[in-house]
Order: sequence, then structure tokens, then C-alpha cells
Amino acid sequence: MRRGGGVADGVVKGTPKINHPFRFAPSPPHPRRGDSSWMLPTTREKQRGQAIIEYIILFPVMVLLILGTVQFALIYQAKSTLDYATFMAARQGALKNAKKLYIKDGLAEGMTPLYANGSDLVGMLRGRTVAMIEAFNPLATEVDILNPTKAAYDANKVGDKMPNDNLMYRPTTVKGGESIQDANVLTIKVKYCVPLIVPLVNKVIYSLYFGYKAIVNLSGVTFDESSTATNDDNFCEDLRDQLHDKVVDGIDAANGVLGGVIPTDLASTITSIGKSFPTTIPILNWNLAGYRIPIYATASVRMQSPAKM
Repeated sequence: MRRGGGVADGVVKGTPKINHPFRFAPSPPHPRRGDSSWMLPTTREKQRGQAIIEYIILFPVMVLLILGTVQFALIYQAKSTLDYATFMAARQGALKNAKKLYIKDGLAEGMTPLYANGSDLVGMLRGRTVAMIEAFNPLATEVDILNPTKAAYDANKVGDKMPNDNLMYRPTTVKGGESIQDANVLTIKVKYCVPLIVPLVNKVIYSLYFGYKAIVNLSGVTFDESSTATNDDNFCEDLRDQLHDKVVDGIDAANGVLGGVIPTDLASTITSIGKSFPTTIPILNWNLAGYRIPIYATASVRMQSPAKM
């Protein structure tokens, strides 16, 4: 302030000096009775509440993404193992006259690492046993010989086998759709139902693949009996569902032939037994049923022995 009681430069008399460097801002007035505006949340509190809501919304999505990543990694591992096992199966078939018994045995040998739960002898024996069960289970694995076709085999065979010696000197005449040289290339296709073992996401993937029919199987409730699945390939349905369907088909066929000899109550009891069929092998701790989807692999190997189909 100026000497003589004058007012400081830039300050109007009667106004609070809030912005003065040596002054403090006045404290907020005490809220009046009935005025609740001072109770409203601040900006930081609003942001904290918004973050909680976003977390609640995104948390289930993140859980599904993480579990889905784990499950698809396991499917990729099974697909890589199946590719190798299919080659082993084709090689075994090329050495053993293209017999399906030996092809499936070679497939089980290649699938053993996927089921071994240890590097010791017990773990390897467990893996080999489970692989044999899976390879020879007609509800889990399907092996098709794509080449030679039955027409090519019948046209090129000599006696009960198709020769594979001196192929470079044999005529290339096409018989049954292909020459004997091409018919001596063994090509197989393996369709395997890989188990979905990650909780929660296994039902999601199963439902996405099999569509409406899978949702009905999971929930047990349907409102439209005429609706069918978006994917009509039910090869990898739950083993209990497959057994149930086979039992129902067998009962219907028997009633059609015998004129309804099986009562309705007995048929319902039999089908319920099929639904409650135990599917877990206790010693191996392996579930034959569960949620599964199909994966495929193909391999071709030149025949090293005469084909006998």
C-alpha cells in the first residue's frame, strides 16, 4: 500500500483480495439448512463409480477371452499331434497292406504324447492306453481310406492283393479311375473328436459348433420339435447323447418290426439308462464323453506292401 493510507495498485476498494500472493482464499460458506447441493459427489467420485461399472461389464468378457485362449491352444496342440499321428498311421498302413487295424494302431502310437501325464513308464503307459481307447472308439475317431478307392483296387488287384513291385515298369493304363501307380499311394483321412476340457468356455464352443441342437442338449429344454441344428454332423456329440439316440432308434426299429411290443414305460426307462451311462474310466481317470468338436487330418504315403482291402 502507498504511504498515506492509499489503496494498492490494481486493487479496488471493497473487493476481496483472493488473488493477492500474500492472501488465502476465503473458506467456503457453511451450508444453509435445506441446501443439499454440497452433498453431491465430486468428479473423482464419479470417475471411481464409472470404473467399477466398466469393470463389472468387462470382467466376464475378459474371463471368456482368457479361458477361450487356453482352450484353443489345447485344440491347436491336439491338431498338431493329430497331423503327426495321421502320418504315422498312413506309414503303418503302407507297411501292413493298408489294413485299418494297423492304421488305427499307428494312429494311437502317434497320439500317445497327447495323453501321457508323465515322462516315466507309468505316464507313458497311461498315454498309450488312452490313445488306444480313443483311436479304436468308433464314437470318437473315424478313419477313412481315400486312396486307393474300391473301384481302383478292384480293377488293379491280382488275386486278393494289388501289386506294388516294379511299378515303374508296369503299364500306366487307367483302370477304375486311376493307374496302378497312383493306386499305390495310400491316402487316409482321420476325423477325431477332441475333448473340450476348459470349464465354461467348453459349453460355449460346443454350442457354437453344433448350434441349436447343442443348446437343447445342454439345457434339456426345447420349444420347437421341428427345429434342427445348424450343423447336421452329430458325430462328436456327447457320448451319452449318441448312446441315447442309438437306444431310441433301436427301440423304434424294434417296435416297427414287432408291432409296438416294447411298452412306453419300458422304453422311457431304457432311454434314461442310456442318459445316465457311466463314461469315466476310474483307473485312467479318462472321460469318454464330455463336450467335443471334430478336427481333421490327412496324410499320403507310397505303399511299401501289396494292398489287401
